[in-house]
Amino acid sequence: MSNSWLKRAMENLFKKSEEQGDFQKARQEWLYNGLEDNEYCEAECELCNHEEIRYEYTIINSLNKNVMIVGSECIKKFTDDFKTDFYDIEGNLVNEKRLSKDKNEYFKKILNEALDERLANSNNSFYKSIAEQIKKDGKLTPNQLKHLYNFYPTLSDMGKRAFKSIVKVSLRKQREQEQIATLSQIDLEFVAQFLTPEQRKRYNISHF
Repeated sequence: MSNSWLKRAMENLFKKSEEQGDFQKARQEWLYNGLEDNEYCEAECELCNHEEIRYEYTIINSLNKNVMIVGSECIKKFTDDFKTDFYDIEGNLVNEKRLSKDKNEYFKKILNEALDERLANSNNSFYKSIAEQIKKDGKLTPNQLKHLYNFYPTLSDMGKRAFKSIVKVSLRKQREQEQIATLSQIDLEFVAQFLTPEQRKRYNISHF
């Protein structure tokens, strides 16, 4: 970590910690309490003062209950970079794998709320089945995915980000691979957004 970052972090952390001289001891007063996605990027990281952070991770001081909002890079420094254990408010160990899992779970929550509002309660059993499939594992066939052409634009920016993070195109079976070839140009352009680079390369599909 750079000296300039450490200087800012020490100053800001000491302001809200009981420990005022030892950075590592002060850091151990803090517990992880989840994240939120601020699609408008209006917040500032309270540890390093970086502006316009999107992912706001909350940490709470276990001694004085002060709260800080930190960005995705600074929260990582509370895990592996500091080389000491970091816990959440329930006493569970937090590492980079846990942070990635939490972000994925947050995206699932956002997307599931949109699915419940627009598809899961639909009178159309086909759309209900698609919603259930996304909630199950996020994997849709090309023919299933193409039917969400009108649903996707109704999502907020955060919802679209969640959709792209969760929804994957299943092309393992022969019939799923054959569906790619039968898509109209419009449907193919839509489905192509959610293909992995490897899938686009394998089937010679441009990223529209």
